[in-house]
Amino acid sequence: MAKTEMKSGANIGSASLILIFIVLCLGTFGLLSLTSANNDLELAKRNAAAVSGYYRADGEGEAFRMKVDQAAAEALELEEKDRAAYLKEALGEAYRSEEDLAETEIAMESGQALSIKLKILWDGPERTRVCQWTVYNREEYEIDQDMPVWAGE
Repeated sequence: MAKTEMKSGANIGSASLILIFIVLCLGTFGLLSLTSANNDLELAKRNAAAVSGYYRADGEGEAFRMKVDQAAAEALELEEKDRAAYLKEALGEAYRSEEDLAETEIAMESGQALSIKLKILWDGPERTRVCQWTVYNREEYEIDQDMPVWAGE
């Protein structure tokens, strides 16, 4: 009788190596997707904070506009020479009589502010016109462009 040899040990070893490689690849891709999802979550949180900060400031700006509208409507009932004094009393530092402007700045997050300038109108159906309603950076910021990159030297 002829001897038969079984060489199944080599087949099991290569299958095990392939299986280990597949598990390592899946684990690596799983960690990468988890890291990416976490970064997306942090970006969404920062975006939500910025948007809610803007709408909070915008709401305060609308309240300021209503206050100026009401003060202008009440001043319209007075004589023309008394209007500026009444608006100065009602609006305080926000009123600039030489230009008939009411202006304010509302602080936001990240060193930004909402700047509002309203022109007071004495004729027509509207009491105020928006001259400026913009968000700007109050603080100078510097982008860090230092990156230790090897230049080949």
